Amino acid sequence: MTRYGRAVVLVLGAGALLAGCAQPGQLGATPATVTVTAPAPAPVTAPALPETVRGTIDVPVRVRTPGPAEYSVRTITMQPGETTGWQQHPGTETTVVEAGAVTLLEEDACDPRTVATGSGLFVADAVPHVLHNPGPEPARLVVAYLLAPGAPESSPVPPACAEG
Repeated sequence: MTRYGRAVVLVLGAGALLAGCAQPGQLGATPATVTVTAPAPAPVTAPALPETVRGTIDVPVRVRTPGPAEYSVRTITMQPGETTGWQQHPGTETTVVEAGAVTLLEEDACDPRTVATGSGLFVADAVPHVLHNPGPEPARLVVAYLLAPGAPESSPVPPACAEG
């Protein structure tokens, strides 16, 4: 046998030997059927979103800041008879009455305006005002401020109207 012939036999023999050692799916062998049972994935749920609180503001609103502003939102509960006292903010206040009712007095608008559940109010930058809960039940307010950075949230001011 020639060298070439011996090399061919050697290669074919090695291939036959390796084919006997092949695992299913290798070297063209038919793969065995494998069944894998995995636990069902846990359902994915999105975190619950808080309930949306909406209120209608019955006046046109325009907001403008001279520079950067801090935005904050909080829920405030005013007990029956409670008042905020006369105050002003270094920015704007937008409030939604979620439950109950409050009255609003603003400088140059001294007739008390009642703001009931589902309504909103807007107080412009630096306008002296007071909120009062005249009702028999707590008033729950969602208050959003757009304020000058680093400034105090509110400052007390002298009454701009006689409260009646």
